[in-house]
Amino acid sequence: MDSLITNFNERYLPKKELEHRIPHDVQLNELWNKLMDIRKSESINIPLIDQAMNKFWFNLTKEISNNIEIIDNSATEDLFKSVPVDLEVSVIADALIDEAFNSSVIEGAFSTKRRTKEMIEKHLTPSNKSEIMIMNNYHALLYILDHLDEPLDEDIILSIYRILTRDTLDEENIVDKYRTDAVYVWDTKSSKISYTAPSHNQVQDLMNSLITFINSNDNYHPVIKACIIHFYFVYIHPFFDGNGRTARAISYMYLLQNGCKFFKFFSISSVINEEKNRYYDAIENTEIYGSDMTYFIKYYSSMIVRSISKIKHNFKKDFGKKLIKDTLEKSVIILDKRQLKIVNHFITIDKNFITIEKYKKKFKISYETARTDLLELEIMGFFKKSKSGKKYIFIFNDLNEIIINIRRNFIS
Repeated sequence: MDSLITNFNERYLPKKELEHRIPHDVQLNELWNKLMDIRKSESINIPLIDQAMNKFWFNLTKEISNNIEIIDNSATEDLFKSVPVDLEVSVIADALIDEAFNSSVIEGAFSTKRRTKEMIEKHLTPSNKSEIMIMNNYHALLYILDHLDEPLDEDIILSIYRILTRDTLDEENIVDKYRTDAVYVWDTKSSKISYTAPSHNQVQDLMNSLITFINSNDNYHPVIKACIIHFYFVYIHPFFDGNGRTARAISYMYLLQNGCKFFKFFSISSVINEEKNRYYDAIENTEIYGSDMTYFIKYYSSMIVRSISKIKHNFKKDFGKKLIKDTLEKSVIILDKRQLKIVNHFITIDKNFITIEKYKKKFKISYETARTDLLELEIMGFFKKSKSGKKYIFIFNDLNEIIINIRRNFIS
């Protein structure tokens, strides 16, 4: 059983995922109780209480630590830190549109990314409740960017909520501040209540505790703290509607305020929207398994890593040509039409290598001319040469690596 416990603890599986993974001679409850004893003995308490007046807690698992390391490394990459001002504005604008759209769709809005972009860029009037919700989300994000120098306090949170829900709430859900009645989360699959939020009489005290936690000096990594803020806000469910959108907005604001400014460049909600079941499972697991927030932190930090991977891929395709062009204009490098065409080609495709023979056929030139072109591009840092069998292949470098190389060697 010891090896089973070690394995399941490293993977940090919830009880419901253990039943069909254990041998027939192992008692599920016995295994689970031992797992919980180990997890609690290694846990870190969070100064926020659940409805049973117990503190939430989490474990800093290997997976969470690895995710944090990847996020920290991405935050320091020149790809995000050194983009030209005009390109940065364009990237951030696209990210805000993406976030506004996806955060709204998670909550049931119906529209398209194309329509969202058109509404925002052409300042069109929304034509239905879904479009109002999306535009509200966009304006809430702009509000956040304009108020990053202010503390994330109750006034800011209420302002964000009011922007998010403007002209979208049913009359019975409109309140002066927090909800005034009980709320339940209904599971459509099981046709039963999956979560009962704290009493409305407790909301003010719980929100006070959350706001104190947000603004306290502690040793939590900003990403972990943002995860806690996000979850606990949803747990309190302080409003009748708009809790998810507000939770995502305030955790986004917290990250930007605490050393994670590169989050302006991508949408977290785009990945959540693609995997909503995993998102809601992570919330539910924390609620039903002893207020262990590890499940949510594990999911959310992994989701951020997937978001970073997605934006890097999209950044290369959507903005790579412009970034290369801007960098070349500041350098002493002059590419001929063939070389520029092949560079732009590799920016927009997933394939990353070419042979001299294929280059020759592509541009209908001599072998020697093709070889010279590619060797020049290798010297400039666009490709690296490698041998595959008896042939040389030219592997297209990472976009970030190319930019760094040009700036280091060809810009005075």
